[in-house]
Amino acid sequence: MARGMVALALVSAAPAMAAEKNVRYAKPGNWVLPPPAPTSGATPSGAAVRVVYSDIQTRASEQGDEVYTSWRMKLLTADALAVGNISATWNPAAGGATVHHLNIIRDGKVINVLSGTRFAVVQREANLESAALDGQLTATLQVPGLQVGDELEFAATVRSKDPTLGDHHFGFSMLSPLGNPGAYRMRLSWPSTVPIHWQASPDMGPIVPQAEGDLTSISYELRDPDASLMTEGAPARYNIRRLIEYSNFASWKDMSTQLWPLFDQAALIGAASPLRQEIARIAAQSNDPMGRAQAALQLVQDKLRYVYVGLGGGNYRPATVDESWSRRFGDCKAKTVLLMALLRELGVPAEAVLVNSNGGDGLDARLASPMMFDHVLVRARIGDQPYWLDGTRQGDRDIARQRPVPYRWVLPLRQEGAGLEAVAAGVPRQPDLVEYIDIDQRAGIDKPAKIVARNILRGDETYQLRVQLAGMTAQDADRAVQTYWRQQAGWVDVDKVGWRYDDAHAALVLTLEGTGRTEWKGSDEDGWSHYLFGAGFYAPDNRKRPRDQDQAAPYAINFPRFRCYATVLRLPRPTGDWHWNVAGKRVNRTLGGVAYWRGISLIDNVVRSVQSSHSLVPEISAAEANILNAAIPGFNTSMTRVDQDSSLQADVGRPEPMLAKGDEIDWLDDATPCDGPPPVTP
Repeated sequence: MARGMVALALVSAAPAMAAEKNVRYAKPGNWVLPPPAPTSGATPSGAAVRVVYSDIQTRASEQGDEVYTSWRMKLLTADALAVGNISATWNPAAGGATVHHLNIIRDGKVINVLSGTRFAVVQREANLESAALDGQLTATLQVPGLQVGDELEFAATVRSKDPTLGDHHFGFSMLSPLGNPGAYRMRLSWPSTVPIHWQASPDMGPIVPQAEGDLTSISYELRDPDASLMTEGAPARYNIRRLIEYSNFASWKDMSTQLWPLFDQAALIGAASPLRQEIARIAAQSNDPMGRAQAALQLVQDKLRYVYVGLGGGNYRPATVDESWSRRFGDCKAKTVLLMALLRELGVPAEAVLVNSNGGDGLDARLASPMMFDHVLVRARIGDQPYWLDGTRQGDRDIARQRPVPYRWVLPLRQEGAGLEAVAAGVPRQPDLVEYIDIDQRAGIDKPAKIVARNILRGDETYQLRVQLAGMTAQDADRAVQTYWRQQAGWVDVDKVGWRYDDAHAALVLTLEGTGRTEWKGSDEDGWSHYLFGAGFYAPDNRKRPRDQDQAAPYAINFPRFRCYATVLRLPRPTGDWHWNVAGKRVNRTLGGVAYWRGISLIDNVVRSVQSSHSLVPEISAAEANILNAAIPGFNTSMTRVDQDSSLQADVGRPEPMLAKGDEIDWLDDATPCDGPPPVTP
């Protein structure tokens, strides 16, 4: 498993299959049905290819899972010639590949491509640049002599029985949601004595299993299909189409029970292991569980580099802690068992938890299958608080400040088993971005202003940016930061830029000093006005979908997202014939799952503004979307404006309690005016 793991793994006493490193050539198994008959649907004008048929047949048996894929296509334009780049991929530790036929049909005659050309097998490690070793083999063949007007026909079977998974079966088949003429079929068969669970996505309608001798099968065929009707703006679980999934796990609890020994056994530390010295060192440093957990996490993140290892069944089975420590690299499985082992020895309760890095929306409606997960991490419990500790991350120097995890569902691995657990959506306590700009216009509005800007960035990408900057020479880092500020504030003539990473706040701070001319409108006679930077909201997007789509489905929103913009404008002293005024309403409302906040102050000729938008939930209901849509016309999109006001007889000022500390505000702090007062829901 990895941050890119293909799947996770299951326990089995089944022996590993002999490695199959070469392609076999043979007829299809007798369980394979002939392809579906061609259709008569019209081919769109300008189409590059016409699908005659596309067929996926899967069989679960004692030999493992076999996936038979066949297709026939007619090449209509030169754009389709790339169809002749044929490939098949398999894991040699788990199975092999058999090619059945590869034919060109030209002018009614069949040309057997395999009579003179064979597949070449390569181990290319496609994700090597991402520190991943999966051991996958790929057989490739470039069809010689292929021409526009030809039909190309191919069939092959890939077999898999992972040495770790044994007799467990799970997988899925999916047809494209697009609408294209042709015949398309999915078929699944299994021995009638094997308790296979299966389900199809709701759009496919009822499917009735059929008896085929000692097999049971289900089949689904589309002929000249239209495109699937998707639900725009809905969460991912609402847009699963043309999917058949299967599994012989009885439940998520069953899967949890069977995976647990793999991680529990791998987490055993040898009596003479060098890790004992690390454990003793951490224990001597602190008796505080939080401090011990922090030190253990830092050791795993800093001293065990990330390399995904899927070789020899390692896609599922974690390396032992002593093996990983001796070679000083490992994937998410290895880092998880090492961290779990350290925490247990240090008296901190911890367990391995499977997650889906895309969140896992709708996982509770899916069949129990390792393919639903692509990552594993540690959940530790300190006091009554759970902490999600991920050894594959970098730079987590204060677990008490960790940002909410993006996972909707998780599966703990326990000896007694565990079901799926829902994870409440967490809202970040600090903004992902704070843009602060201080404009000193006291020399006069017709003069260049002194500019001090500071952007504060948080998040995983931020730490990677810190690593990049730290690896540059000072001169190159300066150039990189200057490039950033040219994109952010091109109107400023830069005198100085800088950067620093604040470990205590897990934030990257980019700074700028310079001068720039701000835009003022008006005249000496009528007075001048200026619209403040970062002091106006865009209206939310309208949440509507076409009438033929599911109107009751919720809408996904950009979550988690927390942005804050703070502006200080230092103005010249009034002459007495006029005084400064500021036009702009305080905003404090929640709409469509987002909290909007704006505060403005004018004290002693200094205008201060803070504005933030903060998503509070990952999705909103259709009813909430209707409320949002109705409120958009009246949404306050006005910019805050500073005016020379000749009607004023004195400085009126304008206080804002959230900005009362003025220049003493630390925008890097945990609690800042970005948070705003409690939002008001209309």
